[in-house]
Amino acid sequence: MDVKKYILCLFSLSAFLFTGVAQERAVKTKKVLKEWLDKAFEFRYTQLDSSFHYGHKALKVAQEIGLRDVEADALRSLATTFQAKGDYEPALAYAFQALGLSKELKDKLKIAHCDNIIGMIYDQQGNFPAALSHYRDAYDTYKTLGQEEWLAMIATNLGILFKGQGEYKKVIPYYREAYAIYTKIDHPIEAAFCETNLGSVFYYTQQYDSCVYYSLKAEKALAVHNYTQIQPVAQANAGLGYFGLGKITEARQYLEKALEGHRKNSNKKEIAFTLIHLSKVYNKLQLGHQAFELLREAKQLAQEIGSSREIMDASELLAAYHKARQDYRQALSEYIDYSQVKDTLFNQEKMQAITNYQFQYDTEKKEQQIELLSRETAIQQLQLKQRTLLLIFVVGFLSIVAIAVYLWQNRRKIHSEAKLQRDAAKQVLHAEERERRRIATDLHDGVGQMLSAALLNLNQSMDVIPADSEIRLSVEKAQTLLSESYDEMRSISHQMMPNALLKTGLASSIREFVEKINGPKIKIQLDVIGLHHRLDEQTETVLYRSIQEAVNNVVKHAAASQLFLQLIKDEDGVTVTIEDNGKGFDMKKLKAPGIGLRNIYSRIALINGTVDIDSAPGRGTLFVIHIPGKEL
Repeated sequence: MDVKKYILCLFSLSAFLFTGVAQERAVKTKKVLKEWLDKAFEFRYTQLDSSFHYGHKALKVAQEIGLRDVEADALRSLATTFQAKGDYEPALAYAFQALGLSKELKDKLKIAHCDNIIGMIYDQQGNFPAALSHYRDAYDTYKTLGQEEWLAMIATNLGILFKGQGEYKKVIPYYREAYAIYTKIDHPIEAAFCETNLGSVFYYTQQYDSCVYYSLKAEKALAVHNYTQIQPVAQANAGLGYFGLGKITEARQYLEKALEGHRKNSNKKEIAFTLIHLSKVYNKLQLGHQAFELLREAKQLAQEIGSSREIMDASELLAAYHKARQDYRQALSEYIDYSQVKDTLFNQEKMQAITNYQFQYDTEKKEQQIELLSRETAIQQLQLKQRTLLLIFVVGFLSIVAIAVYLWQNRRKIHSEAKLQRDAAKQVLHAEERERRRIATDLHDGVGQMLSAALLNLNQSMDVIPADSEIRLSVEKAQTLLSESYDEMRSISHQMMPNALLKTGLASSIREFVEKINGPKIKIQLDVIGLHHRLDEQTETVLYRSIQEAVNNVVKHAAASQLFLQLIKDEDGVTVTIEDNGKGFDMKKLKAPGIGLRNIYSRIALINGTVDIDSAPGRGTLFVIHIPGKEL
């Protein structure tokens, strides 16, 4: 081989090897940076210092070696950590840097992530129109890309947004939607966040029992996973619920515990929020001066971070404090602060912007285009176009009205037919229950009396039959069989129509049913919440039959040692939860359910309820029945 060619080959080979090594090193570096950012994200609610450390470290290396996609992720990570701390100005700065870089990279998913975090920061600052704008941009992108998990997060954030506006009835569906998605994809931490949010909104709807229930459930889950940044939020919500129930000692205990946790995490917004509500507890305990000091600190912290909601709430309470002490000058000053912030948060223009901001944007854009046209020719063309559009609009509007009327009539017809079908089905169910009662009565009064008489006659016959007679043995066997038949008849009669259900209602009948089954082989825990009054007879009967069937299935097939049965009644309706620690089963087998499950589904459907089952081999079964409040 020629020497020049040989040298050229060696040079080419070494260049190839160098390129391969460099590429391998870049891949390894990128992997390490991703691990750092994962740790930063993981620690954002538990160890803020560690989260900042890994975020800054990843950003520095990514900038040095030119990994722009990782740089965008690192910027967003730092924005998230500052937001978790309640330090909003640097959070926004990092978030907008990340957004700009993501747009340069044309990475739609990264852009949506940035819009989401910016929306969260604006929401916490009280800038609701800006928050809604970024949330909608993120929502549209996530939906286009099929990102179900992130859709759940946006649903949660929209719930928080409307909660900030006091529209609590709009909040609960968003939280429930997110809760359902997180439960479906098995994300226990995010599900605990949803429980925390539900606890908060139930406080504002004055459903204090539900507030305490969901808040304590969330606190337990967050403690298990060591989420010390969010756990105090759940504790504060529990304190609010206890305050609403008038349990001042428990309210103080949980609010002070929450305050301690927020101070450890340096979360100024949550510290201010907790101080405000703890001051109300201190006032109830006649600790006026301590309450005043808490409010002063809360307002100062809120002003430092620009949190409008906490400034407004603290100012209102401080005004009341000074007025009660006849310090009218200071009371007026605080009331002015309160009024100014309140007007900023809730003025009519802001509410209009929340619902119509897109329309205003489009209108302004069209006006700018019109101004670019020449005054004479453009105006003539515009007038002609407007006439045409008006004609199209009128024709279109009339067409839409006609279609809407047709659809309304058709829907009304379908609704009427469906109602007739439901009424017919309910009549069938009612007839079935009447027949059950008749059969149970006949068994008890007819067959039962005859069996009792026969047993009495046999007992009398035993007195005249010799003890060593073969006939006596036969009669004793007949006596035993007859006694067992009598007991079985009484059991069947009671199951067909239990006395407790007829006399005292669903809760008592379920307790009686559970007491009969509860024993060494299976321990049953029963909780009844909010069921203070009886439901209508048909609903009670359907629920009792369904619970009876489900519990019997657990006893017969699940090989469980523990069973948890809970009945909750609130404004949303009645929810029945049955959970066991048995062997579970493959959900695919539900494609062909047995007669018992089919009966449960059909009965619950008759009263417009729903049935959900979650199970897997080795981890037990969760069985949930929900009857909407409008059906009760």
